[in-house]
Amino acid sequence: MDSSTSHFKKVPCRALLLLAVALASWAACALYSLRLNPEVNHYRYGYGIKRQWAGQMTREHGAKFVVYGGSSCEFSIDGETLLSKYGEPVVNDGRHAGMGPVVLTESALSDLRPGDTLIVGLEPGLLTMPFGKEPALGVQFSFAVGHPGWVLHPALGMGRATWIQAAAALRPGGFFAFTLLGKWIRGQPSYRYKASDFHRSGWCETDVRVPMTGAAGHGPHLSEDARALLTNISLWCRTNGIRVAYSLAWSYCPPDQLREFRKSNAEIVAEIMPIIPVLRDDSLGANPDARNFADTALHLSTTGAAQRTDEFGRQIQQWNTWTREDLDRTIAGLENPASGETKTP
Repeated sequence: MDSSTSHFKKVPCRALLLLAVALASWAACALYSLRLNPEVNHYRYGYGIKRQWAGQMTREHGAKFVVYGGSSCEFSIDGETLLSKYGEPVVNDGRHAGMGPVVLTESALSDLRPGDTLIVGLEPGLLTMPFGKEPALGVQFSFAVGHPGWVLHPALGMGRATWIQAAAALRPGGFFAFTLLGKWIRGQPSYRYKASDFHRSGWCETDVRVPMTGAAGHGPHLSEDARALLTNISLWCRTNGIRVAYSLAWSYCPPDQLREFRKSNAEIVAEIMPIIPVLRDDSLGANPDARNFADTALHLSTTGAAQRTDEFGRQIQQWNTWTREDLDRTIAGLENPASGETKTP
């Protein structure tokens, strides 16, 4: 019969074995997330492209523009055209909105140098909801590109995670695993986008096309988290010698919803303006031509990106920002079409 002492020795051995299995499982998940996950690999590759272009723009032109946001930014601004046509050095630092607004911001700040201009292109959908904890994709991306500090020691002090929280995010979720398995079974690519979709300036172009149905919605007001983030961006930029402004993303919008959608965007702009200037876009981010969009209401097609790039080039050259008076007049015209105060392109 085993002694009580031998029973005591067996328990920690089993516990140690379970701990070893758990650590090995976590290490395997972390390795997959950071080195084998096709989504993270895609954005790690894009990060290298964007950093290389940013370095080139700094060396060759000194001060540059860095525009960032979710994928609506990544699929819209062609920096090579802006350089050749407008003489403006622009880095497209857009990435997947699923990384979260804090990681998106932290990654863009790392490309800035004194004298640069930061254009915040975070989608209204990101700015009208609470941020919560940092999304797993944002944590995985930060670690994959060698910048864990974006989540562990963020420059803006927001969304700070502990090592334990970060470690827990370095694993693929069940939804991702089953989605990837389904793609393998159906013989589909592991990820919709390809490395070849990236252009040198960070602009991403896809040949995928999906029928458009409706506009990209958002809440009616900035979240408190968004106000804090924009305020911290403004302060950081002033402290570091960076000019800053906000630019509305373009979204597909059915023609019969244009007025309502533009009004909702104008109301968001009215809340952003007291914090940072907003580049004036008389369309207020609403575009009714489905041919200008690729696979989502926020991903521009090649023709749509050309139009958006031209509009953006004019905006940054003229530095034309909304005034409170002009925006109030525009909102009044949207509320009362008979007044004739605003035009609908």
